[in-house]
Amino acid sequence: MRVSSIALCVFAMFGSCEFSSIAQAAPDLMVPTRPLPANPDPSAFPSDLTSPESDIKPLDPEDTQSEVGEIRILERPAVAERRQPDVQLLLRSSVFSSSNITSLSAFSPSDTVFINSGLLLATPKLGETTRLIASAGGGLVRFANQGDSNYNLLNFNVAVQQRIAPGTYGQLGWVQENLYRADSGDRLLQDNSVQFILGRQDQLGQQLRLDSFYELRASFTNPDDQNRVANTLGARLRYDITPKLQGALDYRLTFKNFTQVDRADTEHQISALAIYNINPDVFVAGNVSYLFGRSSSAAIDLDNLSIGISLGWNVPLF
Repeated sequence: MRVSSIALCVFAMFGSCEFSSIAQAAPDLMVPTRPLPANPDPSAFPSDLTSPESDIKPLDPEDTQSEVGEIRILERPAVAERRQPDVQLLLRSSVFSSSNITSLSAFSPSDTVFINSGLLLATPKLGETTRLIASAGGGLVRFANQGDSNYNLLNFNVAVQQRIAPGTYGQLGWVQENLYRADSGDRLLQDNSVQFILGRQDQLGQQLRLDSFYELRASFTNPDDQNRVANTLGARLRYDITPKLQGALDYRLTFKNFTQVDRADTEHQISALAIYNINPDVFVAGNVSYLFGRSSSAAIDLDNLSIGISLGWNVPLF
C-alpha cells in the first residue's frame, strides 16, 4: 500500500507537469490541470492567447512543463512570429522537493523527486474556431530516498477545443493515465477520465494577463477505489517581466468526491512561478507550491510544500 500511495500521489503531479508542458509548447493552447497533493508544477495552468481583435501582444510561452489530458486554445493576435507547428515533441526534465509525498497521515515522508518525460502533441485545426488536441506521452519518475516507489507513466489524451467568444473557450475530452512499477512493470493504476473545461483569458495591460478556468472531471479507475468526480476553479495572474522572463501567481480550489469509498476532499493550492525562455524552443522554470485542505478521511493529510525546477525543450516536427 505504501508504494502505491506514493506513486499515485506523484502520478497526479506528473499529470500537471505534462499539460503545462503542452501550454509551454503552444502558446495558443490552454492546458488545465488537476491540482493534486504535492503538485510539482504550478505552471500547469489553463492558458490561452488574447482574442484576435486585441492589438495587445499576449504574454509568450510561460506555462512550463507539466496536467494529463486537457488543453485549451484561442487564436493568436496578428503578430509577426513563426507559425505554430501542428505536431511537436515536448521533452521535459524536472526535479522537486516535497514535504509530503504520500498525502497519508500515518506515513508522510519528504523526498526529492526526479521526472523525465516526453510527449508527442498534435493540435490541427478543424475550423476557424475549433481545434483537435491529441497527445501520447510517457515518463520516468524516480525518488531520491523511496527507491522502491519508482514508477513509469504512459498517458493519452484526445479533446476538441472550441472558441466560444473572444478570450473564452470550451473543451471536451478523454484522458487515460497509466502507472507501472519501475522494477516489475506491473500496472499500479489505470485512470480513464472524461473532462470538460470552460476557460477565459483577460489582458489587463500590455504585460499583465489574468487566466481563469472551471474544470469538471469524472475519473474511472482500475482499481476502482480512486473513482471520483472533481470540480476545480482556478485563476492565474501572469506578468511579462522582460521579453524572456515571466512570472505568475495562481490559486486553485478543488472539490473531490470519491464514489467507491467514503471520502471527500477540499484542496487549496497556491503557487508562484518564474520562467525564463532561453530561446523560442527551450526554457527553464522554477516554482514554489503549497497545497493544503481537508479530507473526510482521517487517513489523509493534504498539506504539502513543493519547490522545483524544470527544463523544457519543444521540438517542432511539422
